[in-house]
Amino acid sequence: MTELTNAAFFQAKSGKTEDLGARLLTLVEPTRLEPGCIRYDILQSTDDPNAWLAYEVWRSPADFEAHMNAPYIAAFMPLVLELCERDVEICFYTRRSHNS
Repeated sequence: MTELTNAAFFQAKSGKTEDLGARLLTLVEPTRLEPGCIRYDILQSTDDPNAWLAYEVWRSPADFEAHMNAPYIAAFMPLVLELCERDVEICFYTRRSHNS
């Protein structure tokens, strides 16, 4: 199987960035414990404090799909429209460079 890398972009509503950030950070520990998770990081833009990114690397697309069906992700997703200006944008990538 090919690793799956994705980036999930979140744009917090004005006044909601701290709440969004706190909720995103609660996803880190359980996600990193998932068997297919290789990397999971939450980043906040230094240019726009309302812009957040979840950077994820999964062993396979099936592992990412299982992650999206995890109860804590299912509980988080309805909050996106409450906390964000728009729905999360998830972009998928395939790594083309490799470590030596």
